[in-house]
Amino acid sequence: MSKKLILALALFAAGAHAQQSVDINADEFTSGRGDAKLAALAKQAAAEGRRVVVTAPKEWHKSIAAKLGKGDNVVLREGFYESVLARVEDKPEPPKPAKPEPEKAPAVAAAPVRAPEPKPAPAAEPKPVAPVAVPAPAVAAAAPAPAPQPAVSKPAQPLVALPASQPKAAQPASAVDEDTIRDRLRQSLIEGRAAQGALAVGSLQSGDVIYVDDPVRGVVRREGTKAVLYWLDGDLDLRRTELKPLAPNRYQVMGRISGEGSLRREFDESAAELVAAVPADGAAERSRLEQAYNGGRNIRDRLSTAQLAAGDVVYAGDGAAVIVRREGKDLQRYWLEGSLDLRQSGVRADGQNKYRIVGNLAR
Repeated sequence: MSKKLILALALFAAGAHAQQSVDINADEFTSGRGDAKLAALAKQAAAEGRRVVVTAPKEWHKSIAAKLGKGDNVVLREGFYESVLARVEDKPEPPKPAKPEPEKAPAVAAAPVRAPEPKPAPAAEPKPVAPVAVPAPAVAAAAPAPAPQPAVSKPAQPLVALPASQPKAAQPASAVDEDTIRDRLRQSLIEGRAAQGALAVGSLQSGDVIYVDDPVRGVVRREGTKAVLYWLDGDLDLRRTELKPLAPNRYQVMGRISGEGSLRREFDESAAELVAAVPADGAAERSRLEQAYNGGRNIRDRLSTAQLAAGDVVYAGDGAAVIVRREGKDLQRYWLEGSLDLRQSGVRADGQNKYRIVGNLAR
């Protein structure tokens, strides 16, 4: 075999191995450019008799199922980031039928033990009576001795059972509930693997996802291609601006948490108007919003409140806001410039710090 042929076979094998998984970012998925990758992976899995496991945000599952179908060949799992990770793996073996247990012979109750019947005590022998002399001619007959009374036996005393040993004190309900919650989080987040231990609030990193199931808070961190779980140690106000709500009881860390910090706008009861300006280059709030809503890429364009249209989504920050607008198959990002009355009918709150334009706005 020639060296060229050997090299070609090696490259083909490496290419086949590389197709065991694909990673599709948010832009590729929403624009449809990643559909071909998913279809090729599904076709490969069907040809090999294996299945495709897809990890993606829960709100994308319906769209993915429409593209790949449902059944044993496709498994959908909830992901932590706005991306699609699909891989081919072997199907699990079907469970073996359990062997029926042999029937046990019915237990025969032991016959009760009867107490021995008491034996009557022997009758006492009569004592001899000495003859008494009487004057003649009368002869006195000796008085007969009284008949002996049979002895009466006492009834047997009933057996008294000893008191049973006291049961051990039950474990407090709060401790049992917390262990159950931790087990449930491990099963749903990292497929039952062991957690890595405790993580302090000051050690949280950008990209960490916090799952809240009171009184337990778990932190999922991606290390390479593997997700690991920590238990959050310490008090953390979930209303802080460094936390981006992803879903109920789920938050993404957008920056290092230190000091007292500030709270998100939706927790300010006096906030009825959104006043936004384009943040300066290099400003912390600009970097945070670009990281959260544009994958860390720079947002250059801007729109005034008068240019908002139905379908636009506004994400509010601290003195700044990002507009996400669909144009064809693409999503465009803009900075909002101006003030927006959040109480008017054309604006609908669609989540924390998120507002959707649903109609005409007051000009």
